[in-house]
This record gives sequence, C-alpha cells and structure tokens, in this order.
Amino acid sequence: MRLSLDAVEREIGRLWEEEARRSKAARVELLTLVALVNEPGLFDRAVNVVAQVARVQPSRTMVVVWKDGAAPTITADAALHQPPAGGAPCGDAITIEAIGAAREWLPQNIDRLILSDLPVCLWWVGDLPDFDDLFDRAVLSADLVVVNSGEMDLRDIEKLSSIAGHSRGRYALADLTWIRLRPLQELVARFFDDPGCTRCARSVDRVTIEFSPREGELDVASTQAGLLFGWMAHALSLGAGSVEWRRGPTWGEVTLGKVVARFEHRPRRDVLPGAILRVAIECGGATASPSRFEIERQDDPQVFKWSREVAGAPTPPQTLRVGEHDEAALLIRCLGRPKADPLLEASLAAATRIIRPIAPRLSVSPASR
Repeated sequence: MRLSLDAVEREIGRLWEEEARRSKAARVELLTLVALVNEPGLFDRAVNVVAQVARVQPSRTMVVVWKDGAAPTITADAALHQPPAGGAPCGDAITIEAIGAAREWLPQNIDRLILSDLPVCLWWVGDLPDFDDLFDRAVLSADLVVVNSGEMDLRDIEKLSSIAGHSRGRYALADLTWIRLRPLQELVARFFDDPGCTRCARSVDRVTIEFSPREGELDVASTQAGLLFGWMAHALSLGAGSVEWRRGPTWGEVTLGKVVARFEHRPRRDVLPGAILRVAIECGGATASPSRFEIERQDDPQVFKWSREVAGAPTPPQTLRVGEHDEAALLIRCLGRPKADPLLEASLAAATRIIRPIAPRLSVSPASR
C-alpha cells in the first residue's frame, strides 16, 4: 500500500501496537539507516542488505529511490523488519519513491522521518553522478556516510577525496571497497615487516597491479586498483615528483619520479568487477641484489599466493585464504566503528594526485557547453 509521507509515522505506530498486542515485543531501535539508491536497478539489492543489517543492528531503515516522470510525487511503504526465523521485529522498514522533480524534495523529507537523538547512517548505493547536489544535501544530518567506490568511475576518487576533506568535524566517511582492500593491505605490509626487508621499501622501482575490469571498462584502472596504489604511494612515500602517464587499450603505466606503476586488465568472471588479481613490487633494480614481492589470486578466487624474494632473507611462499565479505557484513562493520579514517583520507588524496592526469573530474557540465 502506497502512503503519503505524512502517513508513515502513523502506520509504523499502528504496526508496532499490533505487534505488542500479539507478541508483547518491545520496540528497540539503535539508529536510522538511510540508503539512497542512485539506480532503480539496485533497489532490490539495497532492500535486502538493510534487512540483513537490521537483524544485527535493530534500526529504522529507509531505502530511497527516484525515477523519471512527469508529475512530481513522493510516496512510501511502511512495514516492520521481521527476522526470517520468527521472533520479535527488529526495526522499521520504510521505502520511499520520488518521481520526477520530487527528487529535489528528498533531503528535507528524509529528515522528517529520522529517529530523534539516535545516530544516522547514510549509505549511497551506486555511482556518484556528476553535477548533482543531492548527495551534499543529504549528508547534512548524517553521523556516518558510507559509499562503495568500487561502483564508481576512476575519476570519482577525486570527488571522494574532496568529500573526505569536507567531512572533518561533520561526519565519518567509510568506503566498502576500502574495507575489502584491508586483507590485501595487510599482505603487502607483511612484505616489509622483517628487518632484512624494511630497506626494500625505500628502493621501490616498479609496481604492477592486475585487476578484473568491469564490462566495457574504459578507465585505465579500477577504482579498487587506484585506491590500493594510492595507499601504497602514501605508505611507501612513492614518487613525490611529476606524474606522467601512457596507456594502451588494456593497460596504463604511470611514472612517479623513479617509480613506474603499471595497471593491467585481466578479465575474470568469478570475482567482483574491479577486483585485484595480482600485485607485484620490484625493488633495488640498480643494485646487485634486486628484490621481488608478489601476491597473486589463485584459481580459487579466495586463495592468494604470497611470495617474497630478498637476498639474505629467504622466505618460502605461502598460500592464504582470504574471505570475501558481502555488502551487509561490510556495512555492519562500518556501523561498528563509525569513526573518521585518516589513512583512507590520505590514500584518497595520494590516488587523486596520481589519477587526475588520466581521469580528470569534469569541470563543466556537458549540458551547459
């Protein structure tokens, strides 16, 4: 049943009263989770994810979508989150649909339905559109803002870096792709944790990152690959000099001072689009004892081979299983630590400096040219 927004609170209250009479269940909600769905095709996925989150973190959830249309209207549906195995409801499940120009009315109407005196998490689902202020207006009431850079274009890393800078003192920014990168970051950090290998971090010559591109990928690297290299550039202090790019149809190579980084497309169907398949680091090429470090995804997409070849520090290769968290699990992790991440901010800034020459943000709206 479609409701006007004015009727949502009454309907939610009625549903909880019925539930209290039926099961004596108490109403418990810890936060408001708002999912702004940038593409209608992602709506069902978002509804499923917030339902899973509510079972762990009882919440009022709002899944908001917009569609083209002539007559501007906003309508809603209201229900309670019901655990699959029965038991007490675990929150309010609200869906909102805006048609046409009513999209512009969403921020103030969402604010009316936010639970007072409780944290607010805003999850932007999908790509960040160019020349659009809905995101900027919607985050004003948020304590935590969650994005997934893996669903964005490479040039959006620069916008995310700007968002991270503007978020200071206002809200915490989290990125689901950044969380997915943590196991790889830990494996890269392990390359240099032995005293005999630490010196190699100061003599990096070449980095190669292979990734599985999205279908029809035109960017030189996936956002995940760009973000990983931004983190490496920050952590290893790579290439403080000028940035020079050259590229081919399925590869790109950037020179940062004395360091060369190469990004290569390697399509693979059993991993998420943009996923990292291989990372190789070469150090000390001008010395008599060059070193090589490599992480490569195996036939099992959750298994990686880790290897390190350093003179005087023999290390047998290792095979490790790295679990893949789904979107709901990643979102729950964000809610469990709603704090600003200085390392994410620094990595976005480093990636922006490197990527800008090859994937610049549009400065002029195409419609205004």
